[in-house]
Amino acid sequence: MNRKRLLFIIPLSLLALALSACGGSPSADSSSLVLTEAALIYEQSLTQTAQAAPPTATPTEVPPTATNTPELPTLTPTVTGTPSTATPLPTQPPASGGGGGASLGCLRAELTYETIPDGTQMEISQSFSKRWVLKNVGTCPWTPAFAAIFVDGELMGAESVQGFEDYIDKDIYPGERIDMSIAMQAPNERGTYRGYWMLRSDSGTIFGLGPDGRGWFWVEIFAQD
Repeated sequence: MNRKRLLFIIPLSLLALALSACGGSPSADSSSLVLTEAALIYEQSLTQTAQAAPPTATPTEVPPTATNTPELPTLTPTVTGTPSTATPLPTQPPASGGGGGASLGCLRAELTYETIPDGTQMEISQSFSKRWVLKNVGTCPWTPAFAAIFVDGELMGAESVQGFEDYIDKDIYPGERIDMSIAMQAPNERGTYRGYWMLRSDSGTIFGLGPDGRGWFWVEIFAQD
């Protein structure tokens, strides 16, 4: 028998016995009435107990585990710094100027010394001086009216025409040299830069290095932050 039910019935049974002791033997009807009331009281107690009990907690629904991996955004690499600027080689020497006088055949030069080796690192916008020592290996003299001229690439802040009169006050005969220093400035962006130069006679003939007198000389630097 249920323990709670037994706890309710026992007191009622004792009550029934007490009543019978006071009033004589209980009749069958009175006993049935007592038992019926006991049953009703028991049922009411069960109902009250059920109402007083806290509601059963409903388990929280666990969200389903994600099966698909979220798609990651595509990242575009950030480029830091300015890419190097490569100065291309000229495809051919500049055309010789007219004006008569000395022919190209007697105008040749040889580079015997220079400063600022190719690829020298410079700070951006740094000022520097490029020095060339050129030897007359032709058969004609160079006069103070000759000049070194810029022909291609990056000028780097220099004057495009450098007259010999700034360096000599007499002719340069075959076998002699002219020492020239040209003020320049590195560009303001990171990269490799090269400027090409040749010589120009007093009659306007453009010449340079090599056995045919058509080669150029140049300055090359690497500008960095």
